[in-house]
Amino acid sequence: MITRNLLKVTALREHWDEANARVLQRKAQLDAMLGDSQRYEARRRDADAWLSRMEARLAAMTPPGHTADVLEMQLREQKSFHAEVHQYKHQIELFGQLTQRLIAVYRNDDTTRIKRATESINHRYNELNNSIVARGKALHSAVSSLQNFDRSLEKFVAWLSEAESLLDAAERDPHLLKVIEPLQLYISGNEIREFLTKQVVSLNINWN
Repeated sequence: MITRNLLKVTALREHWDEANARVLQRKAQLDAMLGDSQRYEARRRDADAWLSRMEARLAAMTPPGHTADVLEMQLREQKSFHAEVHQYKHQIELFGQLTQRLIAVYRNDDTTRIKRATESINHRYNELNNSIVARGKALHSAVSSLQNFDRSLEKFVAWLSEAESLLDAAERDPHLLKVIEPLQLYISGNEIREFLTKQVVSLNINWN
């Protein structure tokens, strides 16, 4: 009888020890999970705050300007801003690696929340970067349009100067009237107005 009771006590003690060991192991896992969760949340808050600041800066930027000095300033701002966003990409990648590690370590637990939170951060970063790239293209397009307009305007001014010289000469020498008759018809045909209108419309298309 005594031997049987001792065996029962021993079995109960072993069962208790096993149960206690499992409880302690689970507690250690939960403590580690809590620490990892806190580190993850801190990284997520940092990324969220940084993205919010960058999104606000982008939203505050004005549309492409209409003068060379304004466009030059905007291009410098664009280059600096894009470099800053690109530099932060490493932090986004580290955040993604942390997420994947937690999902692997706690594969038996529900990790849906951190998956969605990380996907949201990645999506916002990609949208921010794409918007910056699009703005850069718009700025370069505006610069190109302005340069094309300047070149066309220079040609037009040169032509107009030559036409004025011919007209002045014709006033002094009536025999030149036959030479400049096509020029008079050209001027009376409103081509000058059409030329300027086309250039302005072209600029508006590129800047709007």
